[in-house]
Amino acid sequence: MNKKYNILYVDDEISNLNIFKNTFRRNYNIFTAETAQEGIRIMENQNIDLILTDQRMPEMTGVDFLKSIMVKYPHPNRILITAYTDFDALKDAVNEAKIFQYIQKPWEEREIQQVIDSALDMYELKQKNIELTEQLKKNNEELERINKELIEIDRLKFQFLNIISHELRTPLNGLVGAMALFKSKFKSEEFIKYEELFHILEISTQRLEDFLLLAERITAFKAKRYHLQPYSFSIKELVHKTVAALAGKSLEKNIAFEYDLQSGSDCFADKELIEVCIKEVIDNAIKYSCQNSKIIIKTFCQGKNHVLEVIDQGRGFPEIVLKHKYKTFITSGEYSEQGTGLDLALIQLIMEAHNGKLEIDNNTDGGALVRLVF
Repeated sequence: MNKKYNILYVDDEISNLNIFKNTFRRNYNIFTAETAQEGIRIMENQNIDLILTDQRMPEMTGVDFLKSIMVKYPHPNRILITAYTDFDALKDAVNEAKIFQYIQKPWEEREIQQVIDSALDMYELKQKNIELTEQLKKNNEELERINKELIEIDRLKFQFLNIISHELRTPLNGLVGAMALFKSKFKSEEFIKYEELFHILEISTQRLEDFLLLAERITAFKAKRYHLQPYSFSIKELVHKTVAALAGKSLEKNIAFEYDLQSGSDCFADKELIEVCIKEVIDNAIKYSCQNSKIIIKTFCQGKNHVLEVIDQGRGFPEIVLKHKYKTFITSGEYSEQGTGLDLALIQLIMEAHNGKLEIDNNTDGGALVRLVF
């Protein structure tokens, strides 16, 4: 044993105390008491690991002594030593004093050594269990504290996002209106000189508008202020509508679309939100695709689920995006030049609201794959 345990032996016969002390003092720190009261005083001043007591003592029986210290000192194991067979005393010792074992007098060194070793082993296990329980309690409290902090940080983050969105909306609307008015003042031949400048302004304001719309939608989902309004609609029709709406962007890069739209039952979901998801996925596919490339769009049913797959031939997702899927505000090299991670975060929130999921990956032959399952 690495630790030298403290053992208390209570017995009104001094000879028994001396024999016990002389026998075990090399292995343990032995404390002896001739009365129960003296034993209690020792326990008040020493950290006792094991208690042995004689049953027959004049002032207080061994069982009564053990019962009297149970509340204040519940952890040390207890051994009752008796010179006769007293079944009532043993029953009380087991049921009320919670003894580990009893030993009959006269005891033998080998026998009592085995009992002491077993009692101390059990005591050590109990102590380790208490320590682990306390550590687990502290860890849980720390995790709870950290979790509360994260929840608060998350709340503040999206509150801040909402404030930014609100504060930028008014000047953005003013900028869009002023630019439209400014364009109307130019004659067609004059406008050609500034066409490129107006194009840059329009793209910049559109990107800002897209960001604000994403921020507002994510904030609404995070604050649980958005309630689904599901009804039946055709995914196939929604895909064609979205591609047509983004035709200008795809024509600029000469991107061709290939369709594999399997007919099936209509989808029952929040059409406006699903349209947002499809628009974001196809828009991103166009944005990150190479010039003169192809985008494949597939729809099919998988059991009770509807699946939409969009496969492009672009540069694919960076490793950091695949590693931290759906994390808001991902910034990494080329990806951060055009995206913040808000689009994937919003799609994930919408999919979760429909008990669905968003899956992203890179194709082995290049390009990205995005799959919506709902």
